[in-house]
Amino acid sequence: MNLKKTILLLAVTLAGLGQVMSQDLHNTLFYMNPLHMNPAFSGAYEGTFRLGGIYRDQARTAIGKSAYTTPSIYVDAPILMIGKRHWVGVGLLVFQDLAGDGQLKVSSGQLSGAFHLSLDKKSKNVLTLGVQWGRVGRSLGDLMKLRPGDLLAKEFENPTTAESNDGLFMSGGGGTPGGGNSDKKTDFNDINIGLLLKSKVNKTTDFNIGFSTRHITTPGRDFNFQATDPDLNMRIIAHAQLNTALNKKWTLTPELYFTNISPANQLQAHAWAGYWLKQSDNIKLNGGLGYRVGDSAQLLLGLDYKDIKVQLGYDFTLSDLSDVNSRQGGFEIAASYIGKIYKKPNVKPVILCPHL
Repeated sequence: MNLKKTILLLAVTLAGLGQVMSQDLHNTLFYMNPLHMNPAFSGAYEGTFRLGGIYRDQARTAIGKSAYTTPSIYVDAPILMIGKRHWVGVGLLVFQDLAGDGQLKVSSGQLSGAFHLSLDKKSKNVLTLGVQWGRVGRSLGDLMKLRPGDLLAKEFENPTTAESNDGLFMSGGGGTPGGGNSDKKTDFNDINIGLLLKSKVNKTTDFNIGFSTRHITTPGRDFNFQATDPDLNMRIIAHAQLNTALNKKWTLTPELYFTNISPANQLQAHAWAGYWLKQSDNIKLNGGLGYRVGDSAQLLLGLDYKDIKVQLGYDFTLSDLSDVNSRQGGFEIAASYIGKIYKKPNVKPVILCPHL
Protein backbone atom coordinates (compact mmCIF):
# COMPACT_ATOMS: atom_id res chain seq x y z
CA MET A 1 0.00 0.00 0.00
CA ASN A 2 1.58 3.31 -1.04
CA LEU A 3 1.73 6.36 1.19
CA LYS A 4 -0.93 8.30 -0.74
CA LYS A 5 -3.45 5.48 -0.45
CA THR A 6 -2.70 5.10 3.25
CA ILE A 7 -3.33 8.81 3.88
CA LEU A 8 -6.61 8.54 1.98
CA LEU A 9 -7.67 5.44 3.91
CA LEU A 10 -6.83 7.14 7.19
CA ALA A 11 -8.86 10.24 6.33
CA VAL A 12 -11.87 8.33 5.04
CA THR A 13 -11.86 5.84 7.91
CA LEU A 14 -11.68 8.58 10.52
CA ALA A 15 -14.56 10.30 8.74
CA GLY A 16 -16.43 7.01 8.82
CA LEU A 17 -15.81 6.61 12.53
CA GLY A 18 -17.13 10.14 12.93
CA GLN A 19 -20.33 8.97 11.26
CA VAL A 20 -20.43 5.97 13.58
CA MET A 21 -20.26 8.30 16.56
CA SER A 22 -22.77 10.81 15.27
CA GLN A 23 -25.19 8.21 13.79
CA ASP A 24 -26.72 10.99 11.71
CA LEU A 25 -27.02 12.40 8.23
CA HIS A 26 -25.93 15.62 6.61
CA ASN A 27 -26.97 17.12 3.28
CA THR A 28 -25.72 19.84 0.99
CA LEU A 29 -29.31 20.46 -0.18
CA PHE A 30 -30.56 20.65 3.40
CA TYR A 31 -33.89 22.32 2.56
CA MET A 32 -34.70 19.38 0.27
CA ASN A 33 -34.71 17.02 3.27
CA PRO A 34 -37.08 19.06 5.45
CA LEU A 35 -38.38 16.40 7.84
CA HIS A 36 -34.85 15.41 8.82
CA MET A 37 -33.79 19.01 9.33
CA ASN A 38 -36.87 19.94 11.38
CA PRO A 39 -40.05 17.92 12.08
CA ALA A 40 -41.97 21.22 12.25
CA PHE A 41 -41.92 21.23 8.42
CA SER A 42 -44.54 18.44 8.45
CA GLY A 43 -47.48 19.87 6.50
CA ALA A 44 -45.95 23.37 6.31
CA TYR A 45 -47.07 24.23 2.77
CA GLU A 46 -50.15 24.86 0.65
CA GLY A 47 -51.39 21.64 -0.89
CA THR A 48 -52.89 18.22 -0.17
CA PHE A 49 -49.73 16.13 0.15
CA ARG A 50 -46.00 16.36 -0.51
CA LEU A 51 -43.69 13.58 -1.68
CA GLY A 52 -39.93 14.00 -1.87
CA GLY A 53 -36.59 12.29 -1.85
CA ILE A 54 -32.87 13.02 -1.80
CA TYR A 55 -29.82 10.88 -2.62
CA ARG A 56 -26.25 11.64 -1.56
CA ASP A 57 -23.15 9.89 -2.93
CA GLN A 58 -19.86 10.82 -1.27
CA ALA A 59 -16.16 9.94 -1.81
CA ARG A 60 -16.83 7.60 -4.75
CA THR A 61 -13.98 8.99 -6.83
CA ALA A 62 -11.61 8.33 -3.95
CA ILE A 63 -12.70 4.94 -2.57
CA GLY A 64 -14.84 3.47 -5.34
CA LYS A 65 -17.44 0.89 -4.31
CA SER A 66 -16.87 1.70 -0.62
CA ALA A 67 -18.37 5.17 -1.09
CA TYR A 68 -20.90 6.62 1.32
CA THR A 69 -24.46 6.43 -0.08
CA THR A 70 -27.46 8.02 1.62
CA PRO A 71 -30.99 7.87 0.16
CA SER A 72 -33.92 9.48 1.99
CA ILE A 73 -37.61 9.69 1.09
CA TYR A 74 -40.48 11.42 2.84
CA VAL A 75 -44.18 12.12 2.57
CA ASP A 76 -46.18 14.62 4.59
CA ALA A 77 -49.58 16.29 4.56
CA PRO A 78 -51.73 18.83 6.41
CA ILE A 79 -54.56 16.63 7.67
CA LEU A 80 -56.71 18.52 10.16
CA MET A 81 -57.94 22.09 10.41
CA ILE A 82 -58.43 23.51 13.90
CA GLY A 83 -60.70 26.51 13.70
CA LYS A 84 -60.34 28.63 10.59
CA ARG A 85 -56.58 29.29 10.62
CA HIS A 86 -54.68 26.60 12.54
CA TRP A 87 -53.91 23.07 11.34
CA VAL A 88 -52.09 19.82 12.08
CA GLY A 89 -49.59 18.18 9.74
CA VAL A 90 -48.11 14.68 9.78
CA GLY A 91 -45.16 13.10 7.99
CA LEU A 92 -43.09 9.98 7.44
CA LEU A 93 -39.32 10.00 6.81
CA VAL A 94 -37.37 6.92 5.75
CA PHE A 95 -33.60 6.97 5.25
CA GLN A 96 -30.57 4.72 4.97
CA ASP A 97 -26.87 5.52 5.24
CA LEU A 98 -24.34 2.97 3.98
CA ALA A 99 -20.75 3.81 4.82
CA GLY A 100 -17.28 2.53 4.05
CA ASP A 101 -15.58 -0.85 3.75
CA GLY A 102 -17.27 -2.18 6.87
CA GLN A 103 -20.69 -1.53 5.29
CA LEU A 104 -21.97 0.27 8.36
CA LYS A 105 -25.68 0.68 7.64
CA VAL A 106 -27.93 3.10 9.52
CA SER A 107 -31.61 2.97 8.58
CA SER A 108 -34.70 4.46 10.10
CA GLY A 109 -38.40 5.13 9.67
CA GLN A 110 -39.61 8.19 11.58
CA LEU A 111 -43.14 9.54 12.12
CA SER A 112 -43.68 13.25 12.73
CA GLY A 113 -46.51 15.55 13.70
CA ALA A 114 -46.72 19.33 13.80
CA PHE A 115 -49.17 21.92 15.09
CA HIS A 116 -49.26 25.10 13.01
CA LEU A 117 -50.48 28.15 14.92
CA SER A 118 -51.49 31.15 12.83
CA LEU A 119 -50.46 34.38 14.56
CA ASP A 120 -52.75 36.69 12.57
CA LYS A 121 -56.07 36.62 10.76
CA LYS A 122 -54.53 36.29 7.29
CA SER A 123 -52.03 33.59 8.36
CA LYS A 124 -49.07 35.66 7.21
CA ASN A 125 -47.12 34.54 10.30
CA VAL A 126 -47.28 30.92 11.41
CA LEU A 127 -45.49 29.40 14.40
CA THR A 128 -45.09 25.61 14.41
CA LEU A 129 -44.12 23.00 16.98
CA GLY A 130 -43.10 19.61 15.59
CA VAL A 131 -42.25 16.27 17.19
CA GLN A 132 -40.78 13.13 15.64
CA TRP A 133 -40.29 9.54 16.76
CA GLY A 134 -38.73 6.54 15.08
CA ARG A 135 -36.59 3.45 15.40
CA VAL A 136 -33.01 3.64 14.18
CA GLY A 137 -31.41 0.34 13.19
CA ARG A 138 -27.69 -0.13 12.71
CA SER A 139 -25.71 -3.05 11.34
CA LEU A 140 -22.16 -3.84 10.30
CA GLY A 141 -21.11 -5.88 7.28
CA ASP A 142 -17.61 -7.34 7.05
CA LEU A 143 -15.83 -6.38 10.29
CA MET A 144 -12.54 -7.73 8.97
CA LYS A 145 -12.39 -4.83 6.52
CA LEU A 146 -12.40 -2.22 9.29
CA ARG A 147 -9.20 -0.79 10.70
CA PRO A 148 -9.09 1.68 13.59
CA GLY A 149 -7.26 4.99 13.57
CA ASP A 150 -4.30 3.88 15.68
CA LEU A 151 -3.47 1.04 13.27
CA LEU A 152 -3.75 3.37 10.28
CA ALA A 153 -1.48 5.85 12.01
CA LYS A 154 1.17 3.11 12.25
CA GLU A 155 0.67 2.37 8.55
CA PHE A 156 1.21 6.05 7.81
CA GLU A 157 4.56 5.86 9.60
CA ASN A 158 5.51 2.55 7.97
CA PRO A 159 3.36 1.79 4.90
CA THR A 160 5.22 -1.46 4.16
CA THR A 161 3.56 -3.13 7.16
CA ALA A 162 0.02 -2.38 5.96
CA GLU A 163 -0.83 -5.72 4.42
CA SER A 164 0.47 -7.79 7.36
CA ASN A 165 -1.61 -5.76 9.83
CA ASP A 166 -4.98 -6.22 8.11
CA GLY A 167 -7.62 -7.51 10.52
CA LEU A 168 -5.36 -7.72 13.59
CA PHE A 169 -7.47 -5.23 15.51
CA MET A 170 -10.27 -7.81 15.68
CA SER A 171 -8.56 -9.42 18.64
CA GLY A 172 -8.32 -6.11 20.49
CA GLY A 173 -10.04 -4.92 23.64
CA GLY A 174 -13.40 -3.27 24.21
CA GLY A 175 -12.35 0.01 22.60
CA THR A 176 -12.25 -1.41 19.08
CA PRO A 177 -14.92 -2.83 16.79
CA GLY A 178 -15.50 -6.44 17.68
CA GLY A 179 -13.79 -6.17 21.05
CA GLY A 180 -16.11 -6.58 24.02
CA ASN A 181 -19.23 -6.43 21.84
CA SER A 182 -19.62 -8.85 18.96
CA ASP A 183 -23.17 -7.83 18.01
CA LYS A 184 -23.43 -6.73 14.39
CA LYS A 185 -27.00 -5.39 14.65
CA THR A 186 -28.68 -3.06 17.08
CA ASP A 187 -31.42 -0.45 17.20
CA PHE A 188 -32.79 2.28 19.44
CA ASN A 189 -35.68 4.73 19.84
CA ASP A 190 -35.06 8.26 18.63
CA ILE A 191 -37.08 11.38 19.57
CA ASN A 192 -36.68 14.78 17.90
CA ILE A 193 -38.45 18.13 18.34
CA GLY A 194 -38.45 21.42 16.40
CA LEU A 195 -39.80 24.96 16.20
CA LEU A 196 -40.45 26.86 12.97
CA LEU A 197 -41.56 30.41 12.17
CA LYS A 198 -42.78 31.18 8.64
CA SER A 199 -43.57 34.78 7.72
CA LYS A 200 -44.86 36.46 4.57
CA VAL A 201 -43.50 40.01 4.65
CA ASN A 202 -45.26 41.19 1.48
CA LYS A 203 -46.27 39.90 -1.95
CA THR A 204 -42.65 39.38 -3.04
CA THR A 205 -40.80 38.43 0.16
CA ASP A 206 -41.12 35.67 2.74
CA PHE A 207 -38.78 33.93 5.16
CA ASN A 208 -38.59 31.01 7.57
CA ILE A 209 -36.36 30.39 10.54
CA GLY A 210 -36.22 27.24 12.63
CA PHE A 211 -34.52 25.31 15.38
CA SER A 212 -34.57 21.58 16.11
CA THR A 213 -33.00 19.15 18.53
CA ARG A 214 -32.40 15.54 17.57
CA HIS A 215 -31.74 12.61 19.93
CA ILE A 216 -33.23 14.42 22.93
CA THR A 217 -33.19 11.18 24.95
CA THR A 218 -29.45 10.66 24.19
CA PRO A 219 -29.94 7.01 23.18
CA GLY A 220 -27.12 4.57 23.89
CA ARG A 221 -24.36 3.87 21.41
CA ASP A 222 -23.66 0.41 20.12
CA PHE A 223 -20.85 -1.78 18.77
CA ASN A 224 -18.80 -0.48 21.72
CA PHE A 225 -16.77 1.91 19.57
CA GLN A 226 -16.23 4.14 22.57
CA ALA A 227 -17.03 2.32 25.79
CA THR A 228 -16.17 5.34 27.96
CA ASP A 229 -18.93 7.45 26.32
CA PRO A 230 -22.02 5.22 26.01
CA ASP A 231 -24.57 7.86 24.97
CA LEU A 232 -25.29 9.57 21.67
CA ASN A 233 -25.14 13.31 22.19
CA MET A 234 -28.04 15.57 21.30
CA ARG A 235 -27.77 17.24 17.91
CA ILE A 236 -28.76 20.89 17.49
CA ILE A 237 -29.83 22.27 14.10
CA ALA A 238 -30.60 25.91 13.25
CA HIS A 239 -31.66 27.07 9.79
CA ALA A 240 -32.97 30.14 7.98
CA GLN A 241 -34.15 30.95 4.45
CA LEU A 242 -35.22 34.18 2.74
CA ASN A 243 -37.11 34.29 -0.58
CA THR A 244 -37.41 37.64 -2.33
CA ALA A 245 -38.09 38.95 -5.84
CA LEU A 246 -35.48 41.33 -7.23
CA ASN A 247 -37.68 42.24 -10.20
CA LYS A 248 -40.22 40.54 -12.46
CA LYS A 249 -37.65 38.05 -13.78
CA TRP A 250 -35.14 37.40 -10.99
CA THR A 251 -35.40 36.05 -7.45
CA LEU A 252 -32.83 35.69 -4.66
CA THR A 253 -32.81 32.99 -1.96
CA PRO A 254 -30.06 33.01 0.68
CA GLU A 255 -29.98 30.06 3.12
CA LEU A 256 -28.08 29.31 6.34
CA TYR A 257 -27.63 26.01 8.17
CA PHE A 258 -25.79 25.25 11.41
CA THR A 259 -25.55 21.97 13.28
CA ASN A 260 -23.69 20.77 16.34
CA ILE A 261 -23.29 17.29 17.75
CA SER A 262 -20.47 17.43 20.27
CA PRO A 263 -17.64 17.76 19.55
CA ALA A 264 -18.34 18.54 15.86
CA ASN A 265 -19.85 21.69 14.29
CA GLN A 266 -20.94 22.40 10.74
CA LEU A 267 -21.93 25.71 9.12
CA GLN A 268 -23.24 26.06 5.57
CA ALA A 269 -24.35 29.07 3.55
CA HIS A 270 -26.12 29.13 0.17
CA ALA A 271 -27.02 31.88 -2.26
CA TRP A 272 -29.59 30.89 -4.92
CA ALA A 273 -30.63 33.03 -7.89
CA GLY A 274 -33.79 32.17 -9.81
CA TYR A 275 -34.89 33.19 -13.30
CA TRP A 276 -38.55 32.97 -14.27
CA LEU A 277 -39.06 31.28 -17.63
CA LYS A 278 -42.84 31.45 -17.26
CA GLN A 279 -44.06 32.81 -13.97
CA SER A 280 -47.74 32.17 -14.68
CA ASP A 281 -47.00 28.40 -14.80
CA ASN A 282 -44.38 28.51 -12.03
CA ILE A 283 -41.46 27.51 -14.29
CA LYS A 284 -38.15 28.80 -12.95
CA LEU A 285 -34.47 27.97 -13.39
CA ASN A 286 -32.33 28.15 -10.25
CA GLY A 287 -28.60 28.24 -9.69
CA GLY A 288 -26.24 29.20 -6.94
CA LEU A 289 -23.13 28.70 -4.87
CA GLY A 290 -22.60 27.39 -1.38
CA TYR A 291 -19.86 26.96 1.18
CA ARG A 292 -19.41 24.48 4.02
CA VAL A 293 -16.96 26.15 6.39
CA GLY A 294 -13.60 24.43 6.52
CA ASP A 295 -14.61 21.71 4.08
CA SER A 296 -16.02 22.46 0.63
CA ALA A 297 -17.43 24.84 -1.95
CA GLN A 298 -20.75 23.85 -3.50
CA LEU A 299 -22.30 24.22 -6.95
CA LEU A 300 -26.12 24.34 -6.89
CA LEU A 301 -28.57 23.85 -9.77
CA GLY A 302 -32.34 23.50 -9.81
CA LEU A 303 -35.63 23.70 -11.68
CA ASP A 304 -39.14 24.53 -10.48
CA TYR A 305 -41.81 23.18 -12.82
CA LYS A 306 -45.33 23.82 -11.60
CA ASP A 307 -45.57 21.73 -8.38
CA ILE A 308 -42.31 19.83 -8.98
CA LYS A 309 -38.96 20.99 -7.61
CA VAL A 310 -35.65 19.37 -8.63
CA GLN A 311 -32.20 20.29 -7.30
CA LEU A 312 -28.62 19.13 -7.83
CA GLY A 313 -25.66 19.82 -5.57
CA TYR A 314 -21.95 19.05 -5.90
CA ASP A 315 -19.22 19.54 -3.28
CA PHE A 316 -15.70 20.58 -4.30
CA THR A 317 -13.36 19.63 -1.47
CA LEU A 318 -11.21 22.48 -0.13
CA SER A 319 -9.78 20.73 2.92
CA ASP A 320 -6.58 18.63 3.05
CA LEU A 321 -8.53 15.67 1.70
CA SER A 322 -8.45 17.38 -1.71
CA ASP A 323 -4.89 16.11 -2.15
CA VAL A 324 -6.20 12.56 -2.51
CA ASN A 325 -9.70 12.99 -3.97
CA SER A 326 -8.84 15.61 -6.62
CA ARG A 327 -11.35 18.00 -4.99
CA GLN A 328 -14.23 15.72 -5.99
CA GLY A 329 -16.46 15.42 -2.94
CA GLY A 330 -20.14 14.58 -2.60
CA PHE A 331 -22.96 14.63 -5.15
CA GLU A 332 -26.67 15.06 -4.36
CA ILE A 333 -29.88 14.95 -6.33
CA ALA A 334 -33.26 15.77 -4.82
CA ALA A 335 -36.86 16.20 -5.94
CA SER A 336 -40.21 17.01 -4.37
CA TYR A 337 -43.80 17.17 -5.58
CA ILE A 338 -46.78 18.90 -3.97
CA GLY A 339 -50.08 17.31 -4.92
CA LYS A 340 -53.22 19.39 -4.85
CA ILE A 341 -56.50 17.52 -4.74
CA TYR A 342 -59.42 19.85 -4.36
CA LYS A 343 -63.09 19.02 -4.74
CA LYS A 344 -64.53 20.87 -7.70
CA PRO A 345 -67.42 23.10 -6.72
CA ASN A 346 -70.85 21.97 -7.82
CA VAL A 347 -72.32 25.11 -9.32
CA LYS A 348 -76.04 24.94 -9.99
CA PRO A 349 -77.09 26.49 -13.30
CA VAL A 350 -78.91 29.79 -13.06
CA ILE A 351 -81.86 30.29 -15.42
CA LEU A 352 -82.62 33.88 -16.17
CA CYS A 353 -86.24 34.75 -16.81
CA PRO A 354 -86.35 38.28 -18.12
CA HIS A 355 -89.48 40.20 -17.31
CA LEU A 356 -91.23 41.66 -20.27
